[in-house]
Amino acid sequence: MVLNGQAAAHILDPVKFLLIATLFTTASFAASPVSTTPAIGIVTASGHFTLQGSEVWGNATLFDGSTVETTAASSQLALSSGVKMQLGAGSRARVFAGRLMLDKGVGQVGQSAPFEVDAAGFKIRGAGVRVGLGAPGQTVEIAALTGVAKVFGNGDVLLAAIPAGRHMNLAFQAAQTGTLTRTGCLVYKDSHYILQDDNTQEVVELAGNAQDFSKNLGNRVEVNGTASTVRPAVTVATSVLTVSAISPKSQGGCLVVAAALNAQTELPSAVAPAAAAAPPAPASAGGGGLSGGAKAAIIIAIAGGGAGAAAAVLLTQNKKSTSP
Repeated sequence: MVLNGQAAAHILDPVKFLLIATLFTTASFAASPVSTTPAIGIVTASGHFTLQGSEVWGNATLFDGSTVETTAASSQLALSSGVKMQLGAGSRARVFAGRLMLDKGVGQVGQSAPFEVDAAGFKIRGAGVRVGLGAPGQTVEIAALTGVAKVFGNGDVLLAAIPAGRHMNLAFQAAQTGTLTRTGCLVYKDSHYILQDDNTQEVVELAGNAQDFSKNLGNRVEVNGTASTVRPAVTVATSVLTVSAISPKSQGGCLVVAAALNAQTELPSAVAPAAAAAPPAPASAGGGGLSGGAKAAIIIAIAGGGAGAAAAVLLTQNKKSTSP
């Protein structure tokens, strides 16, 4: 059978046909790109909010790393993992599957599951936690609503473990330097000095100058120091603070705290603090010296006619001064 020219023109070479089809398919995908960022949940609000720079009303899908910014209304974030969060009015945060990066305002994690909130360099981990940022360069307020809120700084150093129902304000620089101020009762337990924070009720083990600690034992004090990576030796303590400065706030008033912690407000008699060590007696020209009490004993002994007693006192005094 012979085809005329018009019929032949409608017959395409199979190779050319496949090439044209491939070009059309490529152009179609280029016109409708598919996002590779996974969806992690949804965000809803009673008013409008901004998602990735675009104004949205009602609700929208959350993708890993999305930036959400609220205006006059708060927003609710529900992740597919079951974690629920809330951003207060005038807040901004980036949302990830495993953490919330708070840039401004207030963020709150529900009590359904532990989650991490990053704010001003701090990492706050826990369930039922609220984090609020003050003015730039000032403080961050962390509240433990239903569980313990653990606060970590640079290098994952534990700065605080805030019990449920308590809150704490931390200076922004503490995240990098680990410097903290604590105020509370200074008591003694298991051969260590510890302090119960007035605000959070945390128990912190203190490291530093034992002489300074012994002088203030049983009193309310303010201590400044740096969070340590060392694990506390005292069971009830959550962290160790290396103290650089200590100042008294009030005398006494720590008996109740000591009783609750099974601790002491005075050093045991067997413990000799550095502060209680007596300075050595001044040496005489002959290389030795007697205390005023020893001299008085000799005078009394001689006055009583007992030269032998005086010699015995001298021998006893010499023995005490040379014994370890």
